[in-house]
Amino acid sequence: MATAGSSGIPESLKSIRPFLLVAKEHDTRDPVIAYFCRCYAVEIAVKMKDRPPEVTGYLVSLMDQLESQKKALLAQGNEAVSNDLVASAHVENYALKLFSFADTEDRKGVSNRAVVKSFHTSSILFDVMQTFGELTEEITQSRKYAKWKATYIHGCTKRGETPVPGPAGWTEGAEGGAPALPHPSTLQPGLPAPGAPMPGGAYPPVPGNPAAAYPPPQQPSTNQLAPGVPPGQHAPPSTPDQGAYQAGMPGPNTGSVQLRQQDFDKAQKFCKFAVSALQYEDVPAAIDNLEKALRLLRTGRE
Repeated sequence: MATAGSSGIPESLKSIRPFLLVAKEHDTRDPVIAYFCRCYAVEIAVKMKDRPPEVTGYLVSLMDQLESQKKALLAQGNEAVSNDLVASAHVENYALKLFSFADTEDRKGVSNRAVVKSFHTSSILFDVMQTFGELTEEITQSRKYAKWKATYIHGCTKRGETPVPGPAGWTEGAEGGAPALPHPSTLQPGLPAPGAPMPGGAYPPVPGNPAAAYPPPQQPSTNQLAPGVPPGQHAPPSTPDQGAYQAGMPGPNTGSVQLRQQDFDKAQKFCKFAVSALQYEDVPAAIDNLEKALRLLRTGRE
């Protein structure tokens, strides 16, 4: 017989507990994040074999809750539950915002509960991003680093030790080295200084429109960052006609501009963030991102 833990989640579903706990924490803070955390938890749970009746009953109630959430979000005109572009941009923005906050504070030598919580939650949301497709290498590295850092700081705190700021001691498997993870201010130009944690130290403050307050991260050039350095470029799948233009060949309406595949990907990224901004009726942010996309396609430069 399946038993339930203190959270009410059956013990046999402990693998989805982190996602459900983050969802519960965001029911009022950010319903879209809560919705997709539960969606991903259900995706994991339904793949389980030989589920006892108690677990099946729990999943049915969870899916009923998801359906109610979806109807409520649609009634509010929230396109994130029906448009993957809007949804993936929303989750990615939120995850990168938390990661940037935690990394900034950690590099300043701050190792409080808010930093651990932000690293942990960003790693959970990087997992949730798999709902929209395969993770990029950069996001995968960010996820691994966030999970390691949350565990490392928490362990130091329990032992009464002072954590070493930054990536010192970070290794990715036996072959990994200590990557020179750049400061978030270099990852996301124009990123405003992180605010103080909320009362209780759970999370840093989240603006009503993450897309507007935290512009999409710029893709670094190869001479700026080492491979596998966050943040990721989680772009939507290529459009069918995009494949017709090979790297180094001019695209339509570009004249003599030589657009590379990464230019097309980056333009898609700007358009995706524009869609996300429109979801919040933030016209200036939408215009800004669309202008960046147009400028890139017209000139080959941002």
